[in-house]
Amino acid sequence: MREELLDKEVLAMYDVRGIQSYIFKTNKAKEIIGASVLVANIITDGLEKYKKELDTAEQSHYMTDWQNDDPTAFLKDLSIEMQVMFIGGGNAYVLFRHGAVCQKINRFLAKHVLDETYSLNLAVAVIEKTESYNKDYNHINDEMRRIKAYMPLAQPVGAMPFMAVDSITGYPITYMENNKYYCTESKLKRQAFPKDEREKVFDDMVTGKGDNSLLAVCHIDGNSMGKRIKKIMGGEGKKHKTIEFYGEAVRTMRGLSKEIAETFRDTFDHMTEYMDYLSPQVKKTQHKLYREIIVAGDDITFVCNPKLAIPAVRYFLGNIGNDSEYSACGGIAFFNSHFPFSDAYQVAEECCGSAKKRAKQKENHGVDDEIGNFFDYQMCSNIRAANLSAYRDRQYRSDAGSFMARPYYVPAKNDRYRLNQKNQRYSICHFDEWKGQILSMPRSKAKQLRDAITMGKNAMDEYVSFLESRGYGSYRANIDQYPVWYDVLEVMDLVMEGGNENEDNDQAFK
Repeated sequence: MREELLDKEVLAMYDVRGIQSYIFKTNKAKEIIGASVLVANIITDGLEKYKKELDTAEQSHYMTDWQNDDPTAFLKDLSIEMQVMFIGGGNAYVLFRHGAVCQKINRFLAKHVLDETYSLNLAVAVIEKTESYNKDYNHINDEMRRIKAYMPLAQPVGAMPFMAVDSITGYPITYMENNKYYCTESKLKRQAFPKDEREKVFDDMVTGKGDNSLLAVCHIDGNSMGKRIKKIMGGEGKKHKTIEFYGEAVRTMRGLSKEIAETFRDTFDHMTEYMDYLSPQVKKTQHKLYREIIVAGDDITFVCNPKLAIPAVRYFLGNIGNDSEYSACGGIAFFNSHFPFSDAYQVAEECCGSAKKRAKQKENHGVDDEIGNFFDYQMCSNIRAANLSAYRDRQYRSDAGSFMARPYYVPAKNDRYRLNQKNQRYSICHFDEWKGQILSMPRSKAKQLRDAITMGKNAMDEYVSFLESRGYGSYRANIDQYPVWYDVLEVMDLVMEGGNENEDNDQAFK
């Protein structure tokens, strides 16, 4: 920290870097879930830990309960040394009366993150507080972007040539559990695993063993959250005026952060109820067929049985905007349980990015420049699928062009922006229309159609003529729909039968 800030009021912003790759670095359910527990509240836990090490009289001057305390306490009471303004988008914003105290806490938090996780990095931006919240908010976010651009991702010292090495992390072996050896990072993750949960939680989700032991990792991310915050705080549009002063700004930002968290959390919880409803159709078991990994604001990641993935993501996207102005995009990676989790998550994240790219195209926006809910998915049969765009350019193209229609648009029940009209050509309803026909034909013929599409126009034309001669649907008249056919054919073993996964008339979820 610059010396001139030590005696001044400052605003600090904290961000823990590399959380997703840290969680999914391993294939072990115990370590993935343990890692998600470790990082869930690591900043606020660290601030609480620092506070508890102070004298009892001093502790009241350090305010960490941002969801319940007085948002203007720091502004009114000069004895308050630190107050958490709010936490949103994975970042914590904290006011300090003196930069010197901020410096102490920064050092403490950096050590706390290291002690708890072993390999995560803490990025910290600090600026002098002014009277203008709007100016400070923009300034500190610019400063954080600058710091991240130049901040090296420091890693623990690797193993020496004479040391045993963890095959996944490359860190030295330091720990043994049940006659198996682990590095310190794995040890910390395993120790954080909930005591009341089964270590074989992912094994309980799969439908079959061996080659059939498929799983799905799903990633959902809110649309245009930064734009929404800027609109509300910066006075853009007719509904909003610029919020300049700290008292009103902190109160508004806290309300917005809580609203985002509650909206996405509630929708996620309803989605899990829907998965519970569908689960008996997939597998007779007493165990859950899904496991939450991260639900932090508008950032959601979960692992589930592959047959639940598309219905679950569709349910979430179709319901996120029912009672609010929020929308989101999703990505699904289907993978064998022996496929590296880190690569599968990366594919899911890139699928979400693919969905966002289509959603943000100007011609797909609604009447108020709003964007809709889209999702994409990918089968991870090849590790190179981690580079999604390049992989698809090679694997999903024939002389007839691209044979992939996704990403798909998921209509919201409350379509206030007329997005359904704009995005009809991408609607998931096209997937549903062809799903019924494709699932009704013999599996061998469906597989032959799938192969014919990949071989090009002549092979596809020939096989479509054969299908119609045998009375299988009206493929010839709709041959321009072949990318949708392929999307269905690629996941035909994972598509749940029985119609739309987001039934409006499903009484259990009205």
